[in-house]
Amino acid sequence: MKIIKIKNCISLFSANEVIPKEELLIEIFLRLPVKSLIRCKCVAKKWNYLITSPEFTRLRVPCFNPARGLFLHCSSFLINPLHEFVPFTLENPIQSPFHKLIFVDDPNGIRILQSCNGLLLCCSFRVHGPNENYYVYNPTTQQFVTLPRLGQTSKAVIGMKLAFDPWKSPNYKVICIRLSDEVFPDDQHYQVEIYSSEFKKWKVVGSPFLARYDIGFRYTGVYWNGAIYWECGDNSLRFNVEQEMFDKFPMPNIKESRVAYYGESCGYLYLVQVYSRQKLCFYNIYETNSDGTEWSVKYQVNVEDVVNAFPHMIQHYHDPTDWNYLAMSVLCVVRGEKEEEAFMILHMPKMVIRYNLRDKTFYKLREFGNNSTIEENQFEDEDEDYEVPISLHFDRFSAFQYVESLFCM
Repeated sequence: MKIIKIKNCISLFSANEVIPKEELLIEIFLRLPVKSLIRCKCVAKKWNYLITSPEFTRLRVPCFNPARGLFLHCSSFLINPLHEFVPFTLENPIQSPFHKLIFVDDPNGIRILQSCNGLLLCCSFRVHGPNENYYVYNPTTQQFVTLPRLGQTSKAVIGMKLAFDPWKSPNYKVICIRLSDEVFPDDQHYQVEIYSSEFKKWKVVGSPFLARYDIGFRYTGVYWNGAIYWECGDNSLRFNVEQEMFDKFPMPNIKESRVAYYGESCGYLYLVQVYSRQKLCFYNIYETNSDGTEWSVKYQVNVEDVVNAFPHMIQHYHDPTDWNYLAMSVLCVVRGEKEEEAFMILHMPKMVIRYNLRDKTFYKLREFGNNSTIEENQFEDEDEDYEVPISLHFDRFSAFQYVESLFCM
């Protein structure tokens, strides 16, 4: 009888009354996996406050968190596209947070536009214009925010980009490039609007501006070091999110070469070039310095061994110097927790390969069989400027890194 009373007595205590001091509690939280932390947030308000605080985020992830896998957008005739998930390791691979984006009932379906430090910028699928919705979604916590519509006078949206750095601020911003409301006699002008999660509203920034016709504002653009970077030619465009202004930044010498990949990993910006005068299995991987003013070759990659291991990627009806000679695309470059763990993810027909940049080894991460959800019309709604071999289903514009994040919307 006494035992029963003791149990009942203990059950009356709230979680707030039995937790230890904050310092000890934080030490325990720092040792828990992400899924366990998400459950702990529901135990008590104080626990939720500690786990979601920027201070705890910086303690748990003192440097940039490496990606754990890739979401691959699978276009289809269905109302909502599927997303294949490829974990970056075969040892204890993580499970996909989702296969379809159904966190909200959007009648047009949902697709991913961008991944940024654990958050996904998403938009309506198969619809553009005033009926297009935009969302910021955390796949780890499954929380989301629907962005408010732009003003009634705002014209067509050309591109949206997410800027989020949890080590600097608990807030994020969304940068919108749209057609200008003003009428100009010479050329088409663009206008910038910025949404802030802190103030929860849009604001018009700066004056209308001209930009090169071949900058893909919708599908290109990388957030890194406080700015959005769009690669285009010898001098490309960047937008400083804090200063709210554009400037140009230098690119590596890209004559007789092509950009195979452009992206960020663990606080570093990378660009992969492939050359047309050589066999197309030779890549230069550039890394920029801390302020984005200079590029240097970080890795030189000859993936001849990969080609020999998987000769089905060779499209013999093309010349060996033709861009489409090899049915292979670079999906991403990942630095890893340590520099020596850097690797590159390659896609070729029916499979995804991990190529380790230090020891030049590689192995198959994922193989797509005949029953795969991949559709042949994968690229039908992508920019026409970016051509890919017809035998490939994914390229860098349909691959989005998954970074675990406890960020609370």
